[in-house]
Amino acid sequence: MRRFAALSSLGMAASLSAQRAQLLDKLKAIPAGATIAQEFALRAEGKGSPHRASLKRVFDDQKPTRVTFYRDSAAWCPYCQKLWMLLEEKEINYDVQLINMRSYGEKPQSFTTKVPGGFLPALELDGQMWTESLDIMAMLDDTFPEIPTLPPRDSDEFQRARALLQLERKLFRTWCDYVFRGGWGSKRQFESCLDEVDKALAKTKGPWFLESAGPGIVDLQYVSHVERMAASVAYWKGDTLRGGRWTNLDAWFEAFEQRPSYSASRSDWYTHANDIPPQYGNGVDDGSKDQQTIRRALDGGDAAWRLPLPPLSSSDAPSDVLQPGWGAFEEDAPYEAAYHVLDNLENVARFAARGAGKEGGWSFMRPDRARLADPYAKPAEGVVLEKVQEALLVVGACLVGNCDTSIDISSLKALDENMRNDIRASLAYVRDRVGVPRDMSYPAARCLRGALNWLRDELA
Repeated sequence: MRRFAALSSLGMAASLSAQRAQLLDKLKAIPAGATIAQEFALRAEGKGSPHRASLKRVFDDQKPTRVTFYRDSAAWCPYCQKLWMLLEEKEINYDVQLINMRSYGEKPQSFTTKVPGGFLPALELDGQMWTESLDIMAMLDDTFPEIPTLPPRDSDEFQRARALLQLERKLFRTWCDYVFRGGWGSKRQFESCLDEVDKALAKTKGPWFLESAGPGIVDLQYVSHVERMAASVAYWKGDTLRGGRWTNLDAWFEAFEQRPSYSASRSDWYTHANDIPPQYGNGVDDGSKDQQTIRRALDGGDAAWRLPLPPLSSSDAPSDVLQPGWGAFEEDAPYEAAYHVLDNLENVARFAARGAGKEGGWSFMRPDRARLADPYAKPAEGVVLEKVQEALLVVGACLVGNCDTSIDISSLKALDENMRNDIRASLAYVRDRVGVPRDMSYPAARCLRGALNWLRDELA
């Protein structure tokens, strides 16, 4: 394997910014890296594939942009996800304003003036503000009828859609009872409701709840929470929704995984396990051996967090097995991760250096706030920050080399123990906060988490 002498071949005398530039040049010389850079350039114009970083979307240059979509900056809110997907599926031109969920930070006054309750998602159409995701989706279907996502109001299919939406609320209630309260019989009731959902999917010729070429409002209303259900019952109960008795639900998920709108907005289960508690409360652990094994794995204890990474197609790591459908992103994953680290290196380093700095106390005694969020944390400064940036350049070189761990890190190993510990704490800080899809896709996240763990271990 070709060696990257991370800080010698790049030039010890060169500035960190010059080293970063050289690594970015190496990345962009790789076809996948060049494609990723081109995609980001397209997103700045509102074009290309959907992505959480896009702040505007232009599907038709001849039409004005009438919509401003206010969604969460963490790209996790389930109600934002379904509305985001609808805008994509209906190909409506829109601008994006990113707003914190309450669990992640304060909301700006400019937003709470428009939306006094601070509710997300919110949508502005021709100057009028709307809240409540389902109401917004129905309004958009009426306002932009070119690609319909609901049947005609006077049709039998519309009555079926209404019944399916009621079933979704029943499924949501039984999920909450099972995962967050764990009462007697709650598992049976949840699984019985899943049986009803699976039978409803079996009534159509295609994968969707209604006879349609693509997902409609009914499908979108279900998918954001069913995705979170799949993660939560694994994490807190040791159960699986996919690959078992609900075969129509499997086909429905697989159809969604072919849609760019879903690929861009879906999370991984580590992200879900950390974002669900401040929104819904902590799940009740089943306590079984299977549940504890899955929880440890999803929290970073399996092969999906270590280099060399097993191929997704043959991995037996629970993190990979339990959340299929990511294979299309695997080949370019290390380069995707490298681009996000290197293109924004200074900000990533300052964020990481919080691990060696001072906590802000954001979530202390506040279960309604995300455990891993701390907007008031203070990063380490000076030499520590510089060495953290240097360490992230090594991580970037590893990723540019397709997760190459033969990199020369002797200069970092030669640092004194206190400095190495500060770097290790900083690498762990950013590792634990890589969010999907906020930061990157799951395959890219596993590459970055693996590279961060590799360097941490080397510096121990």
